[in-house]
Amino acid sequence: MLKKFKNKSVAFYLIFSTACAFALLDVIFIACDGGDRTFSYLTFAMILVGSAIILAWLFLDYGFLDFMPVLGCACYGIAFAAHLKLALESLSDVWNGVNFIGGNATAGMVFAGLFLVLLCVTAVCCFLDVKDERSV
Repeated sequence: MLKKFKNKSVAFYLIFSTACAFALLDVIFIACDGGDRTFSYLTFAMILVGSAIILAWLFLDYGFLDFMPVLGCACYGIAFAAHLKLALESLSDVWNGVNFIGGNATAGMVFAGLFLVLLCVTAVCCFLDVKDERSV
């Protein structure tokens, strides 16, 4: 197993760490779900699917699967959009000083910010040569 991690490019480590960070953040995301309006199972499922796709692609050595990081990134994008839709509704309550929709706007924005940063790193890694090994 450790042979898979030897002599890999920086992009490999970046996309691997973002997929693991997304998976960890997904566990924290669902653990914070107390029936709150800003959390959805669509977001949870799409992050889980995106992480599984990218992690599976990293350890499979099939050349015809090179589109998989883009598919995983698309799953992350769908999850981010679904989460942002719900979080912005709660944030509008804070801006307007009312409690019409409800929900935890702070947690929604924290998760949205973390999702956005990880999504951008994953999107950049989709255009880098991830599978190429470094010359030693």
